[in-house]
Amino acid sequence: MDPILDRCSIRHFKDRKLTEEEIQALLRAGFSAPSARNLQPWVFVVIEDPIKIQNLRSFSPYAGPLESAPLAILVCADQHVNPSLDYCQQDCAAATENILIQAKAMGLGSCWLGGYPNSERIDKIREWVGLPEWLMPLWVIAIGQPDEKEIIKNKWNDQKIIRL
Repeated sequence: MDPILDRCSIRHFKDRKLTEEEIQALLRAGFSAPSARNLQPWVFVVIEDPIKIQNLRSFSPYAGPLESAPLAILVCADQHVNPSLDYCQQDCAAATENILIQAKAMGLGSCWLGGYPNSERIDKIREWVGLPEWLMPLWVIAIGQPDEKEIIKNKWNDQKIIRL
């Protein structure tokens, strides 16, 4: 439970590239997520080039963590698998959470940067990356070695529990 309970958003990263083994472990976690009807609609665009990561920063005013991130993973929904996008968000969110937890378990930091359903952000990502129409860009994950003090929050809230 520790990687789940201790995971927090990291917005500043050290200047250290991730190894291929680290990237593979993160992707393996994403591919291990549950999905509706086991359709696995996710496509992960792995971005390691610092200039490309910096260019991607412009997709959102909240994409500051990409400033120092050595790795960005763009999570997309494959509309060939599910044209209506129903459940794709949930499926891709499960894959994203797996990646975030795996990053924490590996001593890495991460930050989930929202895009979908903001059409302006989606258009910027699509244009910059050159995605085909059948791939819907959902969000970006910034990942790297943390370069800030982690602030772990106890998010337990009795007021949000209803027992029947």
